[in-house]
Amino acid sequence: MDWKRGAFVGWKTGPLAAGLAALALGACARADAPPASAPIHVECRGAASASPTVVLEAGLFGTATDFDQLAPELAPGGRVCAYDRKGLGRSPPKTDGEDVTAVARELKTLLDGLGETRPVILVGHSNGALYIEAFAEQWPQRVAGLVYINGVNSDDLDYPALMKDLDKERSLARLTVVAAHLGLAPLVADWLTARSGVHGQAALDKRKALGNLYHLRTARDEDLAIIPGLTAVRGHEATLADIPLAVIVGSSTPHDETSKAWRAAGLAAVNRARSSWMLDAPGVTHASPLAKDRHYVLAAVSWLRTHPVVGHRAELTSAEAEADGFDVH
Repeated sequence: MDWKRGAFVGWKTGPLAAGLAALALGACARADAPPASAPIHVECRGAASASPTVVLEAGLFGTATDFDQLAPELAPGGRVCAYDRKGLGRSPPKTDGEDVTAVARELKTLLDGLGETRPVILVGHSNGALYIEAFAEQWPQRVAGLVYINGVNSDDLDYPALMKDLDKERSLARLTVVAAHLGLAPLVADWLTARSGVHGQAALDKRKALGNLYHLRTARDEDLAIIPGLTAVRGHEATLADIPLAVIVGSSTPHDETSKAWRAAGLAAVNRARSSWMLDAPGVTHASPLAKDRHYVLAAVSWLRTHPVVGHRAELTSAEAEADGFDVH
């Protein structure tokens, strides 16, 4: 989510002070959810082809709208689908819980419903990376490749700075729901939508979701399950080793301790995969690879679509990737 690595900090001062008027009015976010009979909301573009379908998994509080700029640019290469997890956006309420393995089962249900019988490329942003890792651990035969975008993965357990960062995120997720109860949901929604990089109808849809107390509660509960989920997924390196992996990691403050730890955890995953590519993305924000810096994701997916050869490690910088024929600008 956009608040990770400091982007959310400013919200705790200015907008909270500005929201005192809303408190005085006793405003409260709505808490409505789609009916339980509603299908999982999914948006697919492009035509099925010889290339694996690409499935996009959003991070904390995210929905299919987060990929509004990225998905159309992936679609010319084949089918690409983004969806709202249950309890979020336009999807029905959760029925199996918010834990990481339950989300992985949701993804399996989605793929079954889409008729995806061939292996797919899974792209996970932030917490979404742990969800696709959990899926790949359980159903490796259904995965043609993985892309982690500033992603959480089970190697984070080895880095105290990352565990501290994830714990702070849990506190902020709780704070978001408290703020919504106090009438500040519109301010939270405006702040986070502006920093997601989405525009037009996608921004309106994202703002609507973030203004819904039911959505915020579900997202909070998902986030509370992330740290236990690291342990649940940990220890399946042999299962994941044969799945090609691309890791995109970057920060606007790449030399601080936490940013270095995020890169180290990503590199640990890269080093275990027999076919892998590390894309360093200096200067990006947590969410910008989904929007203005989406060239990194386009390059990673292109690599998986055209170079899914097990046994080759491509631990490349952006400059080296460009020299190898991938557009990273």
